[in-house]
Amino acid sequence: MHSLTGLRFFAASAVVLYHLRLYFTPIGDGLAIFGYGFTGVSFFFILSGFVLTWSQREVVRPGRFYWNRFARIWPLHVLTMVLAIWAPPLPTSLGADGASLPFVLTLTQAWIPASPYLNAFNGVSWSLSCEAFFYLVFPILFNKMSLTLRPRLVLVLVPASLLVLGFSLSAVASVSAADFLLGTLPLYRLGEFVLGMCLARLMAQGWRPRFTLFHASAALALLTAGLFIASIAFNGMSRPIPVIFANIVMIPGFLMLIAASAASDLAGKATVLTSPVLVRLGQWSYALYLVHELVIKVVRPFVLEASVAASIGMAALVGLASILLSGILHEVVERPSESWLRRRYRGRDPQRVQHP
Repeated sequence: MHSLTGLRFFAASAVVLYHLRLYFTPIGDGLAIFGYGFTGVSFFFILSGFVLTWSQREVVRPGRFYWNRFARIWPLHVLTMVLAIWAPPLPTSLGADGASLPFVLTLTQAWIPASPYLNAFNGVSWSLSCEAFFYLVFPILFNKMSLTLRPRLVLVLVPASLLVLGFSLSAVASVSAADFLLGTLPLYRLGEFVLGMCLARLMAQGWRPRFTLFHASAALALLTAGLFIASIAFNGMSRPIPVIFANIVMIPGFLMLIAASAASDLAGKATVLTSPVLVRLGQWSYALYLVHELVIKVVRPFVLEASVAASIGMAALVGLASILLSGILHEVVERPSESWLRRRYRGRDPQRVQHP
């Protein structure tokens, strides 16, 4: 689905702009509108569940599925992890640390409470720890969903459950414990992935949204504005709404956007999201997500002492360099390594049938 590929670029860009606001202090206020760009990770989790479910048309074979997912994410993850060794650490991350290496390599760093390894090496890879868990349980969830699950009911119950858990744990747990349990713990974030799965299942059964891509975009904009209004009302904009609640607020908009985009593709409608340029940029989005923080790390020391005008120029340079590097990594590393690894599995597949 080309529209969904185009959307991936916008989600990755939101995360890039959020990190620029976070780490480029001189221009942070000028990028305040991107203060909730971290919710782009929530969008990726939902989209991942949708795409994987939509692409399956029969019972999932775990061996092949796991290998294909490994081929998809691990090679570029390892490369950017190695590149991060030579990049200066950010205030919220650690540099290269031998003790963290086993956890980062195996994508288990998000499971450790109060983990000193969560943002080690390439900090954004913590979300891949969640994705790896989603992939692990996907065959079970998909096969069960095909037999018993009622997608409409789950689409209501899961957000409600996330909200109740968010309020309950925030009230009784410490800030650090709540951040772990509600922000980075893969088991909690699984709810977003399941929402994407249920939406795909619902659309595979024939449901189509009555709203358009324009309506979904407008709803997403209103939800984002609501987060800023809530922040002003509760704390005078001194700090953003907590991550967990911001993610929950944005979930309906993300679901609407994915549903409208998928429906547009199924109807054969051409939109700005299906333009060749955006589709290509969307194909680079995984590499963009992994490489942009490394570029920020390299450039940030020069920004701290720079003027606002110079900082703006450097921020633009970071964005452009990140996109260019993501294109190179996608074409030179990501695609070839994934293709090579997939061929290795097919070559060993005992059930592979040779056709004339």
